[in-house]
Amino acid sequence: MRSSFIANRYAKALLSITETESGLADKAVSFLSLCDELFELSETRKILKSPVMPSDLKKAILAYGAEKANAPAEFVNFANQVVDSGRTAYLPQISKAYKDMLAAKRGFAEATAVTAEPLSEAVKTELSTALEKVFHKKITLQNEIDKGVLGGFVVRVGNYTIDLSLKNRLNSVAEFAQR
Repeated sequence: MRSSFIANRYAKALLSITETESGLADKAVSFLSLCDELFELSETRKILKSPVMPSDLKKAILAYGAEKANAPAEFVNFANQVVDSGRTAYLPQISKAYKDMLAAKRGFAEATAVTAEPLSEAVKTELSTALEKVFHKKITLQNEIDKGVLGGFVVRVGNYTIDLSLKNRLNSVAEFAQR
């Protein structure tokens, strides 16, 4: 809970920085994607997450990444602030929170449909269209397979869950029968 609060706070700050200039938000996404890649490499992840590693080393790694991503100075300053505050380990969560906030601001949302079997493209399109009408956003739908769903589906969009699975319906019937 605490990490998401911290990540959201930094993501909001970065979003306010990128609102000042057109195209800056997309550059921020590129920079944050590069930061994500740095955290995927075990050597740099160990350095960036370690509380005992020198801040100058962390700043140098992030500055190198910013240079490779052709990131403006604002992002280097932002990364330096994250390092100086001892929050470098939160960069992956900050990255995800920023990308989610930017997508929401632009009218996009990601949805995940959990089903027992893979959805056909026609069903995915139909479900996406229905979700777009409900949420008033352009939906990007991912399909996860979970044999425990039995039938139907469970859809997650942001903080919302729509459970139309057979398992949930059977549980509802069982609860009603016990009353």
